[in-house]
Amino acid sequence: MGQDRTSRARRWWRYFWIALLVLFLGAGAAGGTFVARAVAAAPKLDEISWATTTVIYDREGNEVYRLHSGENRTPVKISQVPELVRNAFIAVEDPRFRKHHGIDLRGLARAAWRTGLYLLKLPGGRVEGGSTITQQLARSGWLTQEVTLRRKIQEAWIAIQLERRFAKDQILEMYLNHIYFGRGAYGIQAAAQTFFGKEVGQLNLAEAAQLAGMVNGPSLYDPYEDMEASLRRRDVVLDAMFREGMITQAQYDEARAFRPTLANTYSPDSAAQKGNAFIDYVINILTDAQPGLAARYGIKLKDPQSVARAGLKVYTTLDPKLQVLAEQAVVEQMAAADQAYGIPEGGPKPEAAAVLMNPRTGEVLALVGGRTRQGMLEFNRATDALRQPGSAIKPIVAYLPALEAGLSPATILDDAPVRLSNDGTTVWPQNYDFRYQGLKPARYGVEQSVNPMAVRAMQYAGGPWKAADLARRMGLSTILPEDENLALALGGISKGVSVLDLTAAYSVIANMGMKVDPVVITRIVDPTGEVLFEARPARQQVVSEGAAYLMIDMMKDVIRRGTAYGFTGGFRGWPAAGKTGTTEDNRDAWFIGFTPELVTAVWNGYDNPDNHLPWTGAYVPVQIWNRIMTQAVTVQPADWPRPANVVSVTICRLTGMLPDGNCPPEQVAQDLFLRGTEPKSAGNMLVKLKVVQVTVPGKDGRPAYTQWQLWQNGCAGTPVERVFIRRPEPLVRHPTDPNNPKYIPADVANEPPTVTCQPRSLLDWLTAPGDGRSQGQRLLEEIAPLEWDEEPAP
Repeated sequence: MGQDRTSRARRWWRYFWIALLVLFLGAGAAGGTFVARAVAAAPKLDEISWATTTVIYDREGNEVYRLHSGENRTPVKISQVPELVRNAFIAVEDPRFRKHHGIDLRGLARAAWRTGLYLLKLPGGRVEGGSTITQQLARSGWLTQEVTLRRKIQEAWIAIQLERRFAKDQILEMYLNHIYFGRGAYGIQAAAQTFFGKEVGQLNLAEAAQLAGMVNGPSLYDPYEDMEASLRRRDVVLDAMFREGMITQAQYDEARAFRPTLANTYSPDSAAQKGNAFIDYVINILTDAQPGLAARYGIKLKDPQSVARAGLKVYTTLDPKLQVLAEQAVVEQMAAADQAYGIPEGGPKPEAAAVLMNPRTGEVLALVGGRTRQGMLEFNRATDALRQPGSAIKPIVAYLPALEAGLSPATILDDAPVRLSNDGTTVWPQNYDFRYQGLKPARYGVEQSVNPMAVRAMQYAGGPWKAADLARRMGLSTILPEDENLALALGGISKGVSVLDLTAAYSVIANMGMKVDPVVITRIVDPTGEVLFEARPARQQVVSEGAAYLMIDMMKDVIRRGTAYGFTGGFRGWPAAGKTGTTEDNRDAWFIGFTPELVTAVWNGYDNPDNHLPWTGAYVPVQIWNRIMTQAVTVQPADWPRPANVVSVTICRLTGMLPDGNCPPEQVAQDLFLRGTEPKSAGNMLVKLKVVQVTVPGKDGRPAYTQWQLWQNGCAGTPVERVFIRRPEPLVRHPTDPNNPKYIPADVANEPPTVTCQPRSLLDWLTAPGDGRSQGQRLLEEIAPLEWDEEPAP
């Protein structure tokens, strides 16, 4: 029996090893087949494609830009390239270049080891790549930047073939003549001229190392954009050269201490001049000019070389007519503003930016990145600048959350200081004109951009945490946790917002609460016809339709009679809504307005925010907006449809509640509510009291002022019945100047009096000055109220 058991065990192990061998051979055969097919499909060396043009199209499919159709490239012989320049690239990209045969197995192992140490946070770790210079040449010349096993196998195969056909110096010459450095410069000669204004043979060690470092990330290490990042990368190259024994300690120290002087001669070719801020943004997305930018739009083409050489067809949302229209409006209105406001000719000038977007599709139709344009890939104020939004953010962080929480356009909010300032020396917040109107409907707060009412709306909604959460869901990702305080209601944001992001957030309102992710590139097709990318923007209802409709209705008043009326004239009476915004000391001025199908945002400000504009958002931004929109919208658009859960109710405008006998007839009106939040009663804000107007003497006995006092029998004067409004919260008084009209709302006289008039004494009556009446007449007049008046008010 024991022998049977042993025999069965042996057979089992024999079958196991046979199965394992079969599995191993099968996997090997499959792997070999995969490799063989990848190699067979690899391009031949004579199929090189150094400069296949990428073409950018507008929304109608018309060609608008050819990306690097004439590359800035001046080929040089390897003999013209100094040894220190060659060594800089070899040291940082491929230290064993002279020793391997296209693939460096030792280099791959070293890169894997050091990267592993880095991930484990152990000494000696750093991120390294394993591609040789020959592999990089194979990839850029014959393949795409696609990261797949098949492409890596082909890359290795082509690298081996290159090494078999060409000498090392020939491979290095091809590599140095074709790599991309940024700013349109292809090859070492063009890079030397673009960045340092030199021939390649004139480069010093520090400059050579800086150029070698830029190849790893042309946009990240562009010295025109970020010199410090470029120098840090240069030092990495110098470290590699010193480590490989290519330079001495003295050369190393001297190069690290060298501060380069940029040429500042970058001038794109004539074809590039036909671009615009929109095209710039498309290129930045394709090349991932800012880390994460391409991913934001779901695009994975990250290497500038793959864009410039891959022969892509890039279809965009650009509306060329709107682009030209917007550019002209900005240029001409800003020039007129310079003259009207006396902007000095020689000094800095206020800048402008504009974004036009279709709120229903998320498509960005036009971008204006500044009032002037000198060349491609300039600083784009519409997409790259983060500026304080001021009151332009109030609908998003104050009123929309409050409407979701049950506030209505008729809800009464107090235009009066909310609290003392943080240091307790004054009241907060203050209005732009330092005046307060008191109790007003919420729609008035939007229409006139009233600061305290926005803060109170945010409080109604549940506080700044609720506001910040909604703003982020609407696309304002730059709002930080430290921004979650009441100042957020007035636009207090640490980092600011971009014009594009604020336009996208307003598009949520214009689209009845439906957020559609912005779309700039709709489709990317490679030379074979394969679709590499197709936009599928996410859609999400982040605000209820009812709340969005109420917000739109309130913002219509801004154009009908509010802060934007002066330069829009009500926009022909057509459906349109918007909001102005001005930051402290007029550093930024905004107007974002929209119809159901087009949102246009305009920003003004100096590049240096220490300079202050001589106007607010209600002036030049509205003028630019009106210039664009009156030409872009030539047919009256259909109004936003009212959702079924929005109802119209007759209310008293003084209370936002149902009217009663205390509501003056001229204050009875219709307003909108979300179903279920309509008022059910008249409330108790209005109270009718019998009062008398009394002259209060000053310290010197002379009349100082008059006030209403509660009537009681025996008081002088003629009592009247008058309606007063109870303030829901007591006024916050200025700590050192409580009676200054600057800090007191205009309606304070409408509050119920708290002082009761005092009956006249007999001595007052006997000594009162004569007025032509007999003592008996006066006596009867004084006694009559005592006999027939009703009881004094409590």
